Amino acid sequence: MKRILIALLLLGLGPLWGQRAEGEDALAQSRRTPIVAAIEKARPAVVSVAAQIRGRRGSFHDEFFDNFFGDMWRQPSRPSQSLGSGAVIDGAKGLIVTNAHVVEGAERVVVALSDGRELPAAIVGADARYDLAVLSVKSPKALPELKLGDSEQLLIGETVIAIGNPLGHAHSVTTGVVSAIGRTLPKPGGRGETYTDMIQTDASINPGNSGGPLLNINGEIIGINAAIDARGEGLGFAIPASQVRRIAARLARGGQNEAPLDLGLELAESGRPRRGETGCLVVEVSPGGPGQAGGLAKGDMLMKLDGSPTATVADYEMILSSLSPGRPVAAEVLRAGQPLALTLTPKAISEGEALDLLWRLYGLKVTEQRGFLILAAPADRSPAQALGLLQGDYLLAFGREVHSRAELAQASLEARFQTTVGIVVQRGRRVYQRTLSR
Repeated sequence: MKRILIALLLLGLGPLWGQRAEGEDALAQSRRTPIVAAIEKARPAVVSVAAQIRGRRGSFHDEFFDNFFGDMWRQPSRPSQSLGSGAVIDGAKGLIVTNAHVVEGAERVVVALSDGRELPAAIVGADARYDLAVLSVKSPKALPELKLGDSEQLLIGETVIAIGNPLGHAHSVTTGVVSAIGRTLPKPGGRGETYTDMIQTDASINPGNSGGPLLNINGEIIGINAAIDARGEGLGFAIPASQVRRIAARLARGGQNEAPLDLGLELAESGRPRRGETGCLVVEVSPGGPGQAGGLAKGDMLMKLDGSPTATVADYEMILSSLSPGRPVAAEVLRAGQPLALTLTPKAISEGEALDLLWRLYGLKVTEQRGFLILAAPADRSPAQALGLLQGDYLLAFGREVHSRAELAQASLEARFQTTVGIVVQRGRRVYQRTLSR
């Protein structure tokens, strides 16, 4: 009899329990907002990056000087650890994008996956100019991956999501909005280097978030978190996906060691460019260079290169650095207000051509003697002469430390699109840090 009563009672309560379960499911679904859905989609492809860095300890507060003179007073130091984040961009190949500064000087890199596994990672390539690096890990099965979105179509005020490893707290999530686009800000280190075309967001970004993704509401990467402005709150900055896509592709194919490319152009920004609406003015075309061979002329407006807008010289530099030598690319040009489609073929720049460029831009020429670079007389009315450089001065740094003509050629190419570059010269017993402007 008791069993019959219990069964009847359960039969009577069954519909009520079912209704309660359905209500709980509906409540859970109502809480699964687009933000929650994007996070659930993206988190498995976000990793923590731990890099063991060679020990270093300097004496000067200015890192620029530390690189050259710290050894005089440096004491032995222990290896340190750099913590950051990363995002899987090719799960089948195990490719991960992060910031170059996270793995700079690393002797060993370990990546922690969302499933708890820790895998050793190899640095496929890194480009300090754009603060991007590509790592690779080996996994028996493909890893979850994130899609690179379209940062060119961002809207001010649209929702963004930052996922990373702030202060070692893995897979932490913050949300905010796109505060601004196209920001320029100085890189740490006091070398005069800058981040360009950055996305500004008020999503909280803290130490350890570096290298992690900034996502749109669809769970796509629209930026790689890179920097904060410590002078205020809610000032985070991310490298746009348009740069990440190009630079990561070059690094993944081993392009870190490719010779810099040239189209034989000197460009100037026209007025106050707005994204996608204006191009760069061609102010000089080198005789016999790829630009002239492709039909470009002085006075043209270069609107797009290889399908991407060239609203600024920084855009042009980034696109050029992602191309391959000898591979033709499309160029969209305005000539006298009329659109024109051209094909240009970039070429690699030789050491001699790079040093010739240094003479043309700055009036600098050097000789190499026993590991030192000695300045020749600067060109008349050149930036070098205006700065007071003299024949016989020792050139110790040009943007970075240089010991040979080959190193100077590489450094000059790295700085060729800048209007200023930091140098260090020695005259007699005195050493000077100066800024060379053109």
